[in-house]
Amino acid sequence: MADTGHMDATVVSDTDRARHRRTRFLSLIPGFVYILALFIFGQFFFVDPRVTLFDVGGYRLVWVEVLLLAAAIMAMAEQIKVASPGVNNTTEVLFMGAIAIIQVVLFALAAAKVQALAIFDNTEFLLLTIINMAQTAVAYQINSATLMRTISHES
Repeated sequence: MADTGHMDATVVSDTDRARHRRTRFLSLIPGFVYILALFIFGQFFFVDPRVTLFDVGGYRLVWVEVLLLAAAIMAMAEQIKVASPGVNNTTEVLFMGAIAIIQVVLFALAAAKVQALAIFDNTEFLLLTIINMAQTAVAYQINSATLMRTISHES
């Protein structure tokens, strides 16, 4: 079979395009927006974030652990989201970075004792911010590597 140098044709309907546009917008929302919302919800819902939520067979789980576990899983999911070879996910990575910057600013202002942002002046939020900054840096590297591999493969 001869290599013709082009991709096979694909039939795409207008409904497929419309569906892709709608999901594309939602895919641009960084996962840490949801983690940030979960953190804010937890700050108002739980008086003490270190009180045991579950005690199953001697294994105790507190709200902070649930939140950090969710953040770690979200960080891995965000990295997988930008690891598609041949797809430029720079916009997604930039939005991830914007959320990380917002978290740093919220923490810095809260640490400077801005009263309206006092809920962000704690160790839990600092850890969430560090996880988000680390995953953003890794996501940027992954996206860059997949783009470079695609560019060098096409040459």
